[in-house]
Amino acid sequence: MQNEWYSRIKGLGIDEVSNENMTIYFIKEEDVSEAKKDLSKKIQWNDNWLIIGFDDETDDVIYINEESGEVCTAYEFERKWEVVTLYSSVNEFLATYGY
Repeated sequence: MQNEWYSRIKGLGIDEVSNENMTIYFIKEEDVSEAKKDLSKKIQWNDNWLIIGFDDETDDVIYINEESGEVCTAYEFERKWEVVTLYSSVNEFLATYGY
């Protein structure tokens, strides 16, 4: 899924998306492993989560759940990841931002 995601983003020529609710800055593909390592220092990172970016306002991670295809955010709360599903699919996510 990682290759598919980054090929799509490169094809669209975007490195962020924004609407009235949030701005998401996409992480570069070559930085995914380092970001995952940094997040795992706080708490166990789920291997089925593909990090795609961060929320500009909260700095919360944005990721694709590779099992369900959902686009989610997560934040650490009491040594657990609290997960919020933002969009049911990558297509819905990109369409929300006009892509």
